Amino acid sequence: MKINLKKLDFRKIFSNKKFTVTISLILSFIIWMVAMVNRNPVRSQTFTDISATVSIENTVASEMGLGIVSDVSSQKFSVTVSGPNYVVSSLKPEDILLSASVTEVNGAGTYSLEIVGMQNSTKSGYTFSSITPDRIDVTFDFIETAEFTVTPKLIGVSATNGLIADNPTVSKPEESTISIKGPRSVIERISSVVAYAEVNEVLNATKSYTADIVLLDKDEKTIYRFTPSGKIYDENGNVVESTSLTLSFTSTTVSQPIVKKATAAVSVVFNNKPQGIKDEDIKYSVDYGKVTVIGTPEVVDKLTSISLSPIDFKNISTTSNSFEVSAILPDGVKLFDNIEFFTVKIDTSDYTEKTFTVSTFKVVNVAGNLTAKTGDSIKNVKICGKESVINKLKAEDIYALVDVSDKSAGQHTVEVVIKSDKYDNIWQVGSYSTAVTLTQK
Repeated sequence: MKINLKKLDFRKIFSNKKFTVTISLILSFIIWMVAMVNRNPVRSQTFTDISATVSIENTVASEMGLGIVSDVSSQKFSVTVSGPNYVVSSLKPEDILLSASVTEVNGAGTYSLEIVGMQNSTKSGYTFSSITPDRIDVTFDFIETAEFTVTPKLIGVSATNGLIADNPTVSKPEESTISIKGPRSVIERISSVVAYAEVNEVLNATKSYTADIVLLDKDEKTIYRFTPSGKIYDENGNVVESTSLTLSFTSTTVSQPIVKKATAAVSVVFNNKPQGIKDEDIKYSVDYGKVTVIGTPEVVDKLTSISLSPIDFKNISTTSNSFEVSAILPDGVKLFDNIEFFTVKIDTSDYTEKTFTVSTFKVVNVAGNLTAKTGDSIKNVKICGKESVINKLKAEDIYALVDVSDKSAGQHTVEVVIKSDKYDNIWQVGSYSTAVTLTQK
């Protein structure tokens, strides 16, 4: 569409107040801009205390497993920018962004990286004249994770008379080990980790303390000490702002047990003992008849003997009469001598064994709506007892007791107990089973 300029009435246009006001404002702004540019052609301004960012995300260094282990944020720079006065005068430190490229990083070590300035805002029209210093030293290392056992260590603990300060323990089992992530060069220096607290107390009962986490080298010298307050100390005892390490926890609680010592007799226990054999009839010896125990005073004061894990009579024969068993201890009690096993030797010199085929079965606890059928016989059943009894024992004197409690219809394999109604001082050696078929009546 063509505009007919002849028909335009410019007098009417310029007589419109809204039009003339708008034109005036536009012209005034243009005149002010020209004046500002002419009056302030270029100016410079220096910003200090500017930090630089160094990122390895999506880089070769990151793919290699490298990480930045030096404190980049603590290094500050001075930046001078140039540009029109109205632009530069409006800049703030946060408008300045400094970064360094890590493209040349290809292994562990310290690199001098060039600092580059970028505009970090919507403002433009200025340039970076200088950056001081113009490079940053950044240390890279391979990042590894390692697990360490936490050893509790309390200094200055003692117990009142008659009691003992036992070895301290880490209160929470899940904190008995610690995970540490950091540079390989530091991880390889760590030889042990200690939960450390200075106590200097005389105790009459168990007490817990909050402990520092201390990383030690092979010579047991401190690498870093992490405190519950959040402070970190280096090997010289100086406070450091941060480390290149990440710990799964930086403090823990250590318990100091206060225990009592006592002497207790050792009691041997038997399972599945024949009814006709009394405890005093069993001749045996145990390598430790008495032991020293330590534990909480209230438990130890009531303890006169400790029991060993039961010895099953089915395992006793003339060729199997020596057993290694452990102690069964009450909660809060342990053996002072750290004995892991006790050796019990049973005197079987008056005993002998004989092998039989068992053909008689007694099935018990059959459900009222079921009938039971067993196998024909169990062969090679070894029976042990006094020689005078075994010499008289016959196959018809023994039977297999079959308990089918809680068994439903169907075929089952059931472990049996070999018994005798005639002799109550004999026992089976080993375990035996039979097939049982349960059917509906």
